[in-house]
Amino acid sequence: MSPLTTTIPLFSIQSTYLDVIADVKSGLSQKDQFWIYGLTKNRTLDGSVDVYRSGSDVILRGLAGFDVRGFTDKSSLKVACPTLNVQDVVVQSQKYSVTTNTKIETFDISPHAELYVTGGPNGEVTVSSLTDHGAFTRTMQGHLTYVTKVLFFPSGQVVLSAGGDMQIKIWSAADGSNPRTFLGHKRVVIDLAIVGRGRNFLSASKDGTVKLWECGTGDLVYTYSNSADTVLVPTAISVSKRFDGLSVAPLSALEFETDDKFVAIGYDNGDIALRGLSSKDLLATVPTSTIGSSVTSLEVVDDRIFVARDSSAEIWDIRSLTTPVETIQLPSPILGLSASSASSVAFATKNGSPFVLDNGAVSYYAAGFDDCTVAGLQFRGQAGLFVASRDGIIKRY
Repeated sequence: MSPLTTTIPLFSIQSTYLDVIADVKSGLSQKDQFWIYGLTKNRTLDGSVDVYRSGSDVILRGLAGFDVRGFTDKSSLKVACPTLNVQDVVVQSQKYSVTTNTKIETFDISPHAELYVTGGPNGEVTVSSLTDHGAFTRTMQGHLTYVTKVLFFPSGQVVLSAGGDMQIKIWSAADGSNPRTFLGHKRVVIDLAIVGRGRNFLSASKDGTVKLWECGTGDLVYTYSNSADTVLVPTAISVSKRFDGLSVAPLSALEFETDDKFVAIGYDNGDIALRGLSSKDLLATVPTSTIGSSVTSLEVVDDRIFVARDSSAEIWDIRSLTTPVETIQLPSPILGLSASSASSVAFATKNGSPFVLDNGAVSYYAAGFDDCTVAGLQFRGQAGLFVASRDGIIKRY
């Protein structure tokens, strides 16, 4: 059976469209307008929406090929565009936003969506609260240059960070202390992944290696390297939560919860390798003969592997790696992905709004990213979609 191919159009809308609607609704202005555009592989369509009053009602009238309707509160919109062959799609406004007053290179949300952590261009790591407008904020300095990755441990009280200075650091979110620094990589550390409850973690570096570390001692447990004639650079890693049938006794007493898990490693040449955490063996490779472009994002959730490469993404079933379950084609490069379940994943792209794909169909587009670059996104299912911009704003949908 041929794999499913889904082509997704992208949309973007003026980030202040709610202000425009509110001004007309309040009588501050009689008529106003906000912009909207749609993007497909073969065409870009620039349009606008007139906003005006008719009696006590606020009317939205899409122009230049767009049909725009508001829900009851006008905070979310339904958009259709026959010119781009797009039926009704939902454009969702933010539920709230947090302004961090810092530049963001990378960010993460704690498991219970109470805290966020950001890494900045000057080596700073900042932890703050999401639920009380940043009443709790702590900034830690330790990296010598830009931060490439930040990650909460499952407890939500400890943070892992990596940087262009080749260092990896553990931080206490409670007091800002740095009890452990890990040294061993010879080039920039690109990605991090935590194993189980966090006694071990993995790091991927431009030096061509993926390393397994033990947190308590700070010891390097194992180095995964590829056997290719030329050095392949690991660009993304992800650890399975559990995969029955892989149970092998760990090789080291410094390994914890590794016996039934694997790490998926994506490389700059497009290869993806699945390696046993405890056995260290190569378990499988994902076919790349017709794909070839560098892996930019990678996540393992249950029996699914989500992979992003430039302007396309694939969803693979780890039980059958012959062909992808689904291939997703986008008209813009993918900046990141975040999956909340085996059937629900969010994407951020260079052009257009981030969006959530649920069971192969777009659930909604996240409005409000017309004038900034997305630094990352974290999808937490019912807790919401969190998107960070490089200019220091985190929005929740």
